[in-house]
Amino acid sequence: MTEKNDLSAPQLEDIRFEKEPRACRIVCTLGPSSSSAEVIEKLIEAGMNVARLNFSHGTRETHENLVREIRAASRRTGKPIAIMQDLQGHKVRLGRAEAPIRLRKDSELTVCPGKEITAERLGIDYSGAERYVKAGHRIFLDDAKIELEVIACEGEELKCRVRKGASVHSRKGVIFPDSELEFPILNEKDLEDAAFGAELDLDMVAMSFVRSADEIGKMREHLESHGKKNSFIVAKIEDSSGIGSLDEILGATNAVLIARGDLGVTLPREKVPGVQNSIVSQANTVGVPAITATQMLESMIDHPQPTRAEVNDVYTAVLDGSHAIMLSAETAMGKYPVESVEEMDRIAREAELELNRRNRGGQTPVTGGREGINDLLAASGVTFSEHMNADCILAFSVEGTTHRALSTASPTVPVYGVLVDHSNLRRLLLHRGLSLTTMPLKKKLDDLVPHALEKLRRDGIVSSGDRVIIVARQPETEADKSFLLKLSILS
Repeated sequence: MTEKNDLSAPQLEDIRFEKEPRACRIVCTLGPSSSSAEVIEKLIEAGMNVARLNFSHGTRETHENLVREIRAASRRTGKPIAIMQDLQGHKVRLGRAEAPIRLRKDSELTVCPGKEITAERLGIDYSGAERYVKAGHRIFLDDAKIELEVIACEGEELKCRVRKGASVHSRKGVIFPDSELEFPILNEKDLEDAAFGAELDLDMVAMSFVRSADEIGKMREHLESHGKKNSFIVAKIEDSSGIGSLDEILGATNAVLIARGDLGVTLPREKVPGVQNSIVSQANTVGVPAITATQMLESMIDHPQPTRAEVNDVYTAVLDGSHAIMLSAETAMGKYPVESVEEMDRIAREAELELNRRNRGGQTPVTGGREGINDLLAASGVTFSEHMNADCILAFSVEGTTHRALSTASPTVPVYGVLVDHSNLRRLLLHRGLSLTTMPLKKKLDDLVPHALEKLRRDGIVSSGDRVIIVARQPETEADKSFLLKLSILS
C-alpha cells in the first residue's frame, strides 16, 4: 500500500469560483485512454466534475494509481474532483480472452461456469444458472450486441445457438432476460472492494443493479464498519426490479444513475426513454441527483465528432433535468477522451440556456422533504433572485443542506456556494448548478459574508453594481439557529 499521505484527498487552499459555471455535472469513466496524469488534467480542464472508477475491470493497484493521479491533478488545477467507485454488483460477466472472440450467426457454443472464453465455450462467473434457464430462453452479451438462444441444458452446461453474432471481449456483461437468477444482497467482491474504497477515502460508491432500500442500508453499515461515516451512495437503476422499487430507493440513496445499457436489454428498447424521463422527474421531486448514463457519445470512441442523434440525446437529458451526464467507454478506452468531454460541455451549456429560459418566471419546486426549512429558504432565494434580476446567489452552509436545497429549486442564475469542509464539498459535486469553494468557519455569518463577496470580486465573478442574493444558514449552536436571506448591491 502506498503511503497514506500520497493518496489523501486534496485539501485545496484556494479553490477559485468558476466564472461561467456549467449547471449539469459531467462524470467521466477513467481507463486505459485516460490513466495518465496529462490526460486526467486535460479532462478536468475540459469540464470533468466526477471521476468514475469501474471496479468491474482493473486491479486494486491500477485503481490506487488512478486515485493518486486524480488527486494530484485536482491539486494542480485548483478544481475539486469527486471520485466515484462503481462496484460490479450482481451482474454476470464473461471470463477472459487474450483477444476479441468472433461469434458467428447460427454457430453453436456452450455457456457454463468458467474463467476463460473461446468461440466454442463461454465461461461465466455464475454457478447454478441451469436451475433458472430453460430451452428457448435468450442470453444477451455486451448490452445485447450478441444474442444467444438456449437449445438444451445439460448439467451446468447451457447449449446455445448464436442468433445475432459479433465480436465479444473479456469481462463483458451477460444478461438472462427470460430467467430469474438469484443473487445475494451484497456479494463478496463488492464488500471487499467497498472496504478498499473506504481505505482510500473515496467520495462516492455506486451500487449496481440496486433492487431495494435494504441493499443500500446494508452497504452503509458495511462502509461505516470500515471507518467511512456519512457515506455517499449512488443507486444504479438497471432492471425492472429497481424501477419497481424506485420510491423506496430514492428515500435511501444519495443519487441515482440511469444505466440505459442494461435497461435497454432487460426492457423493450422503446420504453427506455420514458423510463429515463420518469426517473429523472421523480428524483428531482425529492431532491435526489439523477445521472443519465450509457452510450451518450458512443461514436466518439472512434470518431472525433458525435452524431446528430447523440447531440440530441445529451441535450434532451439536460433539458429533462439530469443533474449529471456520464461518459463511459468514450473516456475510458476511446480515441478522443478529452474531445468527448469538451463536446459534452458545449451541448450541456446550450441546453441550459433553453432550460433557464423555460424556468424563469415559473414555479419553483418545493419538496419540503429531506431538507425541511432549507427547501423553503432555497425556494424563496431563487424566487427573490428572479424578481430582483440578480446576477447570482451566494450560499453558505456547514454540511451542504442549503446548497442541496438550492440545487433542487432549479435556479436560473449561478449559485456560488461556500462550505467549511472539503469532503462535504466533494459530496455536492453531483448536484446541479453549484460552483463551490471552502472557507474557515466563522462564528457569525456577518464575519463570513464580506470575505466571500471579496473572493467573488477577486475571481472576476462580480463587480460594482451587481446584485447578489445571499442565502445562508447560521452555524448551529444550542442557542442560535438562524437563517438569512438578503439582497446585496455591490458598491
